[in-house]
Amino acid sequence: MKIGPKVYWRKTSGEVIFITPQVESSSARETTKEDDMGFYPKLKGYDAEQVDVLKLEFDKYTEDFQKAINYRVNPNTKTMEFTYPSNSGSEPEKPLTDQVAELKWADLDNKEAIAGLVQIVMENAK
Repeated sequence: MKIGPKVYWRKTSGEVIFITPQVESSSARETTKEDDMGFYPKLKGYDAEQVDVLKLEFDKYTEDFQKAINYRVNPNTKTMEFTYPSNSGSEPEKPLTDQVAELKWADLDNKEAIAGLVQIVMENAK
């Protein structure tokens, strides 16, 4: 069973308080917010009403967490935002993982459009 990490963050600011480790084990089980807040020392003492949790897929954003110099959860969209060395001092960016996925889809769209144009040109050349 693969269980992704959970990001615990302050509801008001988006500041990340703690990220649980991801687990891959046949004996692993999902834990609740209450379980985690009672187990992890970094979460003890926080008011559960002021903390939210973002459950991530297994291996989601692994590279982003390694490369980013800062990260937070956007309290409005409840999505991760990362600041990378190349954009330090500017606004946080979408995760690199999401940017790559968007570029792949855009590339496919462009290839389909080019194929359609080639077909039209070939039909008109007859």
